[in-house]
Parts: sequence; structure tokens; C-alpha cells
Amino acid sequence: MRITRYIVITLAAATFLTGQGMHRETAERMKDRGLSTLDSYEMLKELTGTIGHRLSGSDGYEKAVLWSQRRLKEAGADSVWTEPVMVPRWVRGPVEKAFARSGGKNHELTVCALGGTVGTEKKGVTGRVIEVRSFDDVRALGESAKGAVLFFNRPFDRTRVNTGEAYGGAVNQRGSGAIEAAKVGAVGVIVRSMTNAMDDEPHTGAMRYDSAVPKIPAAAVSTMDAEMLSALLKKDPGTTVTIQLSAQSHPDVLSSNVIGEIRGSEFPEQIVLVGGHLDSWDKGTGAHDDGSGVAQSIEVIKLMKALGLRPKRTIRVVLFANEENGLKGALAYASRDANVRERHIAAIESDAGGFLPRGFGISADSIKFGKLTQYASLLDVVGAGKITAGGGGADIGPLKPFGTALIGLSPESQRYFDYHHSNHDTIDKVHPRELELGAIAMAILSWAIAQDGL
Repeated sequence: MRITRYIVITLAAATFLTGQGMHRETAERMKDRGLSTLDSYEMLKELTGTIGHRLSGSDGYEKAVLWSQRRLKEAGADSVWTEPVMVPRWVRGPVEKAFARSGGKNHELTVCALGGTVGTEKKGVTGRVIEVRSFDDVRALGESAKGAVLFFNRPFDRTRVNTGEAYGGAVNQRGSGAIEAAKVGAVGVIVRSMTNAMDDEPHTGAMRYDSAVPKIPAAAVSTMDAEMLSALLKKDPGTTVTIQLSAQSHPDVLSSNVIGEIRGSEFPEQIVLVGGHLDSWDKGTGAHDDGSGVAQSIEVIKLMKALGLRPKRTIRVVLFANEENGLKGALAYASRDANVRERHIAAIESDAGGFLPRGFGISADSIKFGKLTQYASLLDVVGAGKITAGGGGADIGPLKPFGTALIGLSPESQRYFDYHHSNHDTIDKVHPRELELGAIAMAILSWAIAQDGL
């Protein structure tokens, strides 16, 4: 029995090593092709240059739907289609103003509306400003918060090497700050921008309301003006802030996810998904967030078709709607009737910017994780061989109940939040070779999984 088991294990190992050798040759070909053409950058330049920002429910998003269908067909996808999804329609409007009144003088603040906020009357809302750093601080205010404008000023933890962790430690004040402030009677909220950068550019992002408390206006303030406002408060605790916003929410509208695939030659019902989200915020042009992931995902198909490759399992690109302010595209995809017939064995998401790829973060059971770590040396072809436990992405997260291995591309993180959700997120911040190397890494990994299975 032991001898038989040894033979089986030895044969399996030999088969895997043989496959690794074949994958290595394919990976080298992908690298050479991708770095010779840099097609992902050309696609991103077109997306951001001809369409620009792509907020869900906007004309820009619907133009991006048509653009991505065309690009997937040109890449050589066997089939391309859209699937319907209802998405929110929130419009920022032209007015985003705030000023502090302190020491008898007005001090203009550089702000932008947070995504989903209500607007104000023309004259705005005014209240004594109170600086807080946590929800515990808010709750401790009690009656003193009534009629005030709360100023959430908890910065990123700069000791975090991974800036995504710093973002995670600060972002709840943006997402739920208006709810907690309304509970204690505040009339408005100003939130320090979610970035390590010290500049005068505000960063938007999604916020939420709770029907149990009033909806109050919420704006992000630049980090430089957050520092200024904090300094004013130290000199004059009676400082007030006025916020003026013209934002409006409209009824949900019909939109769509965009899908294209290379059909598997042997196990077409087994799916290896690669994707990113097609929508972006209406600041900048969404080059890193997530135009990069869109271009890289389409490039996966383009590389395979250019090299004449036919995977054993289906490789499917999904460009999700509404990641930024609702996740409706991801939820709609996970609830498709077709998921009963198909089996998503792995999903790879790129939504951390088009920077130099370092590796992949993986959420999967121990057996699948062990198999995937064996591709580390293969991914070293493009310097992306660091495999870590824990990862995935917001759009592929709803596939977890299907037993899908969730995989997130992990690029260098230091600059991402300098640009994230702001007017800085434009094509000039993207390096063509770094972007392409991320696309090649996704192509290598998706190909290997499609050939070997999980």
C-alpha cells in the first residue's frame, strides 16, 4: 500500500514539474510579447482619454460599456456579452465649498462631496466645529454635539508598510462618520482625506446613511486644510464651519457588467475569472482605480490569443459595474442562474493600481492555497512571485460561497493612495511597463490554473 501511494505521489509530482516546465515556456512568451507591445497601456490611455471618469449611472459609464465590448472583441475573445444590473445614480453637482470662521476671519477649505452625500440648501449648513478621531470620541460628546459640524481627523497610520492596511484603519470615519455624527445631533461632517499625501487635493469615496437617523451632508477635506483646521481649533475653540454642496441622488438606473471569454477546450464549465471594475469616481479619470485593472484583464485575453493559446478551462474576463458606490455588479454576477451550471474554480482581481506587481494574495482552503503557492517560481518571470495568505477583492468576494479561490494582484502600494479617488488619478501617474507586468502576471497565473485545475 505504501509503495503504491509513493508511486502515485511521485507520478503526480513528476506531472506537475513537467507542467511547470511547459508553463515556464508560455510565461516567457507572454512576457516577451507583453513588454514588446505594452498594449495594456494603450488601452488604458484610450479609456481614460476618450471617456474619462465612469461613475455608475453616468453617460461616461455607459460609453465605457460600449468601449470595453469593442476592446474585448478586438482582443480575440470567443464571445462577448453584457449582463444587466441596476445601479445607483448620484450626481455631485457644481457646488463643493466650505470655509472656517475663526478669529474673525474666513478661511477657505478645499473640499469635495463624499459619494452618496445629500446636498445642502444654497446658504449651506453652519455649525461650531468639533474635532474627533474615533466613534468613541463622537459618542462621548453627548448633548454638546447638537448643531455642530464634526471634523473627523484620524490620519493614516504611517508605520504601516502596506498602505492598504493604513487605509483600512482610517476609512470607517468616511464610510460611517455621517451616521455616528447624526446620532448625536450634528448637522454636518468633514472628513480628513484618505491619503498619506500632504497636499491640497481632497479625496472622495463612498459614505452611507442609516434610515434611523437624519441624513446630514458630508465632505472630504484635503490633508493640508485638515491640518490648518486643527490648528485653528487649538487657537479658537469657537471656530465654525460652513458647508455648501449641490449633490443629489436620483432613482437607480439600468446598467450592465461586461463579460468576455476564451472557451475552455476540455472543461469549459470550469471558470477562471479575471477582472476589475469598469466604474470609477468622478474625480480624475480612474486610471489606477480601476482603469488599470480593466486594461490588464482585457490584455490577458489579448496575450493568449496573440500567442495562439487555447486553455483547457474557460478564462473569463468580467468588468464589474458599481464597485465604488454599491457593489451591485458583483452581487448581480454572483446571483446569476448560470452559476449553477458553471463552476468558478478561481477568480483573480486587479484593483490596487497599475503599479509594479509584487505577487498575489490568496484566500482559499489549505489544499488550494498549497497548489497555488507552487506557481511562485513561475511568476518570478515577471518578479511577481510573492504569494501571501489573505487576499482577493471586493468584486470577487461574493463568489466565496461557491468555493472559489479568491486571488488579488498585489502591486507596490506606496503611491496608490496619493492618487486614489482624487483628481490626481490620471494616466500620467501610470508607468507603461509596470502596468503591463501586472497584466502578464495575471495572464501567467490564470493560464496555469486553467491548465492544471484546482
